[in-house]
Amino acid sequence: MMSSLDQSEDDFVGVAVKAFRAGDGRAALDTLGWWQVLSDLGDDESRVAAFALFRAQGRELATSNALGGLMAQPYLNLLGGASDTIVATITRQSPRRGAVTVTVGDPTGSQLLVDRPGFGASIVDPGDVELRAVDVAGRLALHEVSIDPSRWRASIGEAEAAPARARSVFLGRVAMAFEMLGAAEAASALAVEHARAREQFGRPIGTFQAVRHLLAWATTDCTAIEHVAAMAVTLDSAAPPRYDEITKALAGRNGRRACERALQVLGAIGFTAEHSHHHFHSRVLALDSLLGTSAELSRALGAWLREARGDPHIPASLLLGR
Repeated sequence: MMSSLDQSEDDFVGVAVKAFRAGDGRAALDTLGWWQVLSDLGDDESRVAAFALFRAQGRELATSNALGGLMAQPYLNLLGGASDTIVATITRQSPRRGAVTVTVGDPTGSQLLVDRPGFGASIVDPGDVELRAVDVAGRLALHEVSIDPSRWRASIGEAEAAPARARSVFLGRVAMAFEMLGAAEAASALAVEHARAREQFGRPIGTFQAVRHLLAWATTDCTAIEHVAAMAVTLDSAAPPRYDEITKALAGRNGRRACERALQVLGAIGFTAEHSHHHFHSRVLALDSLLGTSAELSRALGAWLREARGDPHIPASLLLGR
């Protein structure tokens, strides 16, 4: 039986999809009242609406400053500033270049929130940064950020920044999980459509058992992401330790698998540049590379379970009260 929040998410996703189809990412956020929603993440329905936007963004291959705006929220009470003018950056580790600061979406004209673990966080004005667009597949706007070290001064110290950082990363990982889910769902839908239309031996290939199995597995992969990510939204601050890592790791792995299964169904046409599959697949891969890949997070979680004997289970009382 579908809960009211489940129904709300479906409604919110549908509205967000229409908004992205009607205009670019920036216009869609304004149309949806995105920045007002962010100010009320403590409300269950507002939180569902906020994360539904990312699922729609994945389905439509849209790009916006939604992720940076969401991740900036935990810092705003400490740093000040309006939510619609500040975009959080993400630092990823490059094997060749070390720490690289990036933004998802086009941050032109926005203030950038830069958090450096161990040193604190600060807001940097647009004129003090250099942006370089990164050419990545998946129709994802990604920019590397270069900041003159002499221009960066911590506005809040590490002691205050640490809890805000943990909350920011939690929100970012769950949001990416939903966006990867949306992209994987769209890739699977393309495969279903192809299986209905493509015929071999005088009948649609969707009637063949092997194809049905691939589509069923892809659907199962997506359903697993949906339930784990939805639980993260429902539990929010009550989620078990490292639940955001579990959510992001599963989304990266299952999103990739769903796209791979869809590609098997599509066959040769799925490998062509003209077909849309590679955009959805690439969106999943690009998002998996940020805030910890599925492989990195799985290894870290395994080490934690061995060393700390931790148990990331969800208490039955929380499940029953859902």
